[in-house]
This record gives sequence, C-alpha cells and structure tokens, in this order.
Amino acid sequence: MKRIIFLLFSILIQAVVVKAQQKTRAFLFTKPHKIVENAKYGKINLYDAREIKDNLGVIQVGMMNANRLLVAEPSLEKQLQSQLEQINGRNGNGELLMRLEKFCIAELTGAFSEKGFLDFRAILFSKEANGEYLQLARVDTAIVVKGMDVTKATLARASEVVNNLIFDALTKSGDTTKSYSLSEIEHYDDIQKKQLALYNTETYKDGLYLTYEEFALQTPSGGQAQLREGDLNLGFFKENEKGKLKKVNPKDYYAVVHAGNPFISSQDQFYALIKEDDDFIFVGPVMETASATNAVVASVLLGAIGGVLVAGPETNYYAQKLDYANGSFIRLLNKQ
Repeated sequence: MKRIIFLLFSILIQAVVVKAQQKTRAFLFTKPHKIVENAKYGKINLYDAREIKDNLGVIQVGMMNANRLLVAEPSLEKQLQSQLEQINGRNGNGELLMRLEKFCIAELTGAFSEKGFLDFRAILFSKEANGEYLQLARVDTAIVVKGMDVTKATLARASEVVNNLIFDALTKSGDTTKSYSLSEIEHYDDIQKKQLALYNTETYKDGLYLTYEEFALQTPSGGQAQLREGDLNLGFFKENEKGKLKKVNPKDYYAVVHAGNPFISSQDQFYALIKEDDDFIFVGPVMETASATNAVVASVLLGAIGGVLVAGPETNYYAQKLDYANGSFIRLLNKQ
C-alpha cells in the first residue's frame, strides 16, 4: 500500500513539473557569427541588477498565441561565458563583469500582425590587477520587430545585441578616468543619479521642459507655465507671442514645474510627480489589451518600451517611476 501511495505521489510531482515546464520556454543565445582574434578577455561574470530576475519576458507560442515565460536555461551567466569562449579566437587572460539592468522580451498580437519588443541595457567593466573595475562599454536599446510571426526574429535580435556588446569590448581597454569597486558597481545607478541635478535638489526649477535631458539637468527651455484661476484641472497655459494665454499641449513637453511642483506628461495629460526615496513616482495610464495585460503587466518590467505596447482601447492606471538613464516610464509591479 505504501509503495502504491509513493508511486502515485511521484506521478503527481512529475505532472506538476511537466505542467510548470509547459508554461515556460527556454532562452538560449544563438551561436556568434564571428571570432575576435587577440581578445583581451577570457572570463565574464554577471551582476544581475534587473528588478525581475526569474525570467526574460513573455513570448507567444502555438496557434492560439499562448503566453509563455521566457527563462534562461542554462543560466545567463553560464551562457555569457559560453558566448565569450565561442567569440574568442585566442583566449585572453582578462576578466569582464557585466552589470545587467534590463533584458526583457515581449510580444503583442494585433488584428493582422504581431510585434516583438526587446528592451536591453547593460554595462561592461574590465577587472584590473588591483581588484578595481574600469568601464568598457554600455548599451541601452529598445527594439521593435514587426511581422506575422516575430518570435524567432525577436529572439535573434536579443542574441545579436548581446554578441555585439561582447564583440566591441574584447579588444578594448577600460576607461581609466574613473574606477569602480564591486560595491560601487552594485550601486551604479545611485552613482549616476548623483550626477543629475534632478535627483540632488529639493527645489525644482519652474518651467516647461521639452525633453528628459532638460528635466534631469533642470534647464527648462519651453518658457513658464501658468494656471488659469489657480485650477489644475483646467491644465497649464503659456503666453504666446501676442501675450495671450494658450493652453499647453502635454504632447509638446516632457514635464512641467509650477510653483516648485513637478508634473510629468503621459498620454495627453500631466500627472503629479512625487519623489519617494531616490525615485520619481507618478500614477498614470498604461494602455493594454487583453492579450498583453497578464503577459506583460503582471510578469514583465518593460521600461522604455512599456508605453508602446498598445493594440487596443483598454487603459489602466498604475504607479510608474522614471528611468534615471533615459526618462522612460517603468511600471511598478507592487503598486497601483
């Protein structure tokens, strides 16, 4: 009897494992298409700074376009080392460290076509003899692939981006103007924020900001914004060349600061921006479709490309934060 119970239990466990596997798909880098001779580096380590580490996004499979989580198998670090070894014509003695900030893939099905999205950001460092690190290369990209079946093409672009980053770094020496400890690499985002006026002031400069760069540096070039009758609900206004007030179109600006209070532009409206800890947060719209909501919003942090995942009229409101590096909006999974 005990043996029968044990066998039944084993079958149940196997069924659960199979079911879990059916909900994921393995990600594996494609083989590099060229070799780099006289490479300086033969080893690569990974510091994973992504907010979601257990998957690489969501792809659609089968006739019904069922959503499947994309999981690195083997691990990303093992695959990166394998890529490096395949690229090296002559194995170098140097050591690389990749700080991975974004690596996210998603698909969205429209009425007559599909779109694949890749969001990738990473910084490569070389390790020096004294244990310090020098920055070698950096990539921050958002790619959109269109077509009837975009899965293969999107995965291929992901491999291409990573391979090219490694290709470009293998014969280079690091930037000696600034060295980093391992702890500083782990807190690289904090170091970068300290160089931006936006993150190091409690008084924001009034004005209309055309771009994130202006906002980050606190250098508005769009003139001053005004309120009519002190009513935020009426929107912001700006004097035209004739001295008359004209309503500001949010599409024309990245942000506005009025009376020291910052607001961010998102989908034809301005939303109040609040600083929490060392991030800027706002609650604003994210347009979604039924096929993308669960796959992307619930499972994937898409950052720079989150705003373009639009194939239908549904709009939900979520807490989002500004990406310090490029000003894009990153939806916070734990807040609404």
